[in-house]
Amino acid sequence: MLTLLSWLRRSLGISPATDPVPLANVGQGGFNFEVVGEQSYQNHLQKVSAGRVERGERIIVGCRLRYAINSHTHGPAVRVDANGAGTVGHFPAEQAALYASAFQELERGGHVAECQGVLVGGQPDRPSFGIYLDFKPKLLGSLH
Repeated sequence: MLTLLSWLRRSLGISPATDPVPLANVGQGGFNFEVVGEQSYQNHLQKVSAGRVERGERIIVGCRLRYAINSHTHGPAVRVDANGAGTVGHFPAEQAALYASAFQELERGGHVAECQGVLVGGQPDRPSFGIYLDFKPKLLGSLH
């Protein structure tokens, strides 16, 4: 029966069923946590904007905060993924050093941290996009 269901999903173009990832909300701190490295992800941020920022709309997007390893220093890092667009930046190195282990522990427990982000820029006077997170670090300590 499982094989028939898999075949049916493939033939209809439906992605395979997956268990939802338990999410841990670490928001409600205000949009004052700046993400870095956005210059490398302008195409992803433009995808999130879809022209809405240019029209003056405020864009709020769900973000997942993931433990990662910095490819340059090989130290702990925190990657910021915008829902539906992929990676849009990282925590600054100083903040990553403080919080990466908490995100790693959360993920080991089968959870992923999430909060909201707000796009900035994308205007004629500031064409590059950036993102600020509604991240409340105190919530990390209460999650694991």
